[in-house]
Parts: sequence; C-alpha cells; structure tokens
Amino acid sequence: MTKNELFNLMARYNSKMASLKFYDMADRYILTIGDHHFDLSDLTAEALLVDLKDHDFVTITDHKQHKSAQITK
Repeated sequence: MTKNELFNLMARYNSKMASLKFYDMADRYILTIGDHHFDLSDLTAEALLVDLKDHDFVTITDHKQHKSAQITK
C-alpha cells in the first residue's frame, strides 16, 4: 500500500483521519480509517510508514518497539 492508496481509501470512506499501529494482542498492524479496520502485514505496514515519513500531515511515533502513525488530511 502506498500513501496515495491510503489517501484514496480515506477519501472513499470520507475520513479526514487514519491511524496505523501494531497491536500486540493481534500480533499485527491494523490500519484504522473511521469505522473500518484493515490488517496489514509487517512488510506492507513498514513500507507504508517509510512512504509516509516525510508527509506534513503524518505523525510517526514509536510504540512498544513498533512505529505507529496518525494521519490527517
């Protein structure tokens, strides 16, 4: 998933916010857009985080040895 695909999903679901974080209990990354949740593989999530790192409306933090992101549009 690229940041363009992410922003297209946000537009599709009419959401101005999204989050991507690793959930220990689920042992996977989950992308949340409004009421919608998408499971992402570690590889996909990490690639998306790299793609988002220089975007002005993204905050990336470390959370329990995994990166997480808050995305606004």
